[in-house]
Amino acid sequence: MFPCAHDKPALRAFVGRIVLATLLVFAAVLQQTRAQAQPDGFDPVDAALIYHKLTGEPLDLRAAAEHSDLVRRASNFDRPDALKAETARLQAQLDAADPQREFRIRVNDSISQYDHERGEFSIMLFAPGYFVPVQAFRQNYQIVFANAESARPIAMPKEQAREFDAQLNRIGRGVVNEVRFRIVGKGDPAGAVTGARVVRAELLAVRLLDRQGRVVFSPTVAPLAIAPAGASGSPAGATNSAPPFDFAAADVAGFRVGVKAKDLESTLQRLFGPVARTPTGRNGDPRFGGALTVNELGCTHVPGRRGNVGPGSVCVTAFFDGDEVVRSIRIERVFPYVDGEVFRKTLVGRYGAVAAARKLGSSYSLGWGPEVDAALLYDRSGPRHALTAHYVDNRDYVARSGNAVPQIRIVLQLVDANWAAQSKR
Repeated sequence: MFPCAHDKPALRAFVGRIVLATLLVFAAVLQQTRAQAQPDGFDPVDAALIYHKLTGEPLDLRAAAEHSDLVRRASNFDRPDALKAETARLQAQLDAADPQREFRIRVNDSISQYDHERGEFSIMLFAPGYFVPVQAFRQNYQIVFANAESARPIAMPKEQAREFDAQLNRIGRGVVNEVRFRIVGKGDPAGAVTGARVVRAELLAVRLLDRQGRVVFSPTVAPLAIAPAGASGSPAGATNSAPPFDFAAADVAGFRVGVKAKDLESTLQRLFGPVARTPTGRNGDPRFGGALTVNELGCTHVPGRRGNVGPGSVCVTAFFDGDEVVRSIRIERVFPYVDGEVFRKTLVGRYGAVAAARKLGSSYSLGWGPEVDAALLYDRSGPRHALTAHYVDNRDYVARSGNAVPQIRIVLQLVDANWAAQSKR
């Protein structure tokens, strides 16, 4: 069986002026067992090769060949030839990888208690943040199912649910989740699984079995809603519960790029008060002719600096080009602490399927739309997309070591992707 794992990123908080909605999510930890390939033929190497072929993510074939049994068993004299032959074999295998290939695996899984308000049980593998870990080429891969939400709930009226619940109790609520899927790309569109080599897959069919192989339940799986090629810059395969990202309609807290700087300046002054105009963009990028700022640096705690950085603080930075057209806008706002799952679910509900997600320490970031030059971004370490949202613990290191009440700073940035693609440094 393959284990089901849960990525628990330090998710938190909200988005500009979007209304904060308190959303709940499951957080059960499934018992992990040793992963074993099933006789029905799941091959992690083939899955990894398809992933690399689809995404273009580099794979060091020579390093993989060096660790193969063929090369390790070769004598020192024959090793160079064996390494060359094995590298060529892996390259041919990568070239022949078929993205249409279907896989079948079995995963140790469990079913939640009955949710009386929603009238459903939940299959835990298909809850946000869960993935199937596999290993290939001495690397870890995380398989997430982009249309998992369609298969997650087991909806039942209460009387039927009572009988089903008793059946689950008799088998310890543990099931074997038999999943048929194919690989469609990279990244978790729900934004909950982060890290390297997140393999995006599409569920094709699911059966829940007991330990004797008898069918407990067969969820209905809805196919992926595929975004038209080039329509939004989002990867193919959005979750059924989240629409594809629409870059043309994107805004941050109601503000958009591509407008005249003087018009945005008037709006910012009306909403927030004094606006400072800087002749040269603060980040020194020659593509920018200047910047508009409101409360610059007033949303970030700096050790030793006095000031009132706290919930309600708002900061705006907008960069414009030589024609005084706004090409990048960043909104920062400070909130009291709220659970990070609210941040993720609110942003996915607002902007649609996530192109990339990253967890680094206590920060958590999401990205949408086409990739842009990292030099144009607030956080150059990623995600490197036209729209990014960042969750940051806003306390300085002194406050974190004490008993200061947590503050969350949410940063939204939108870059004009078409302009960025045409204007090179």
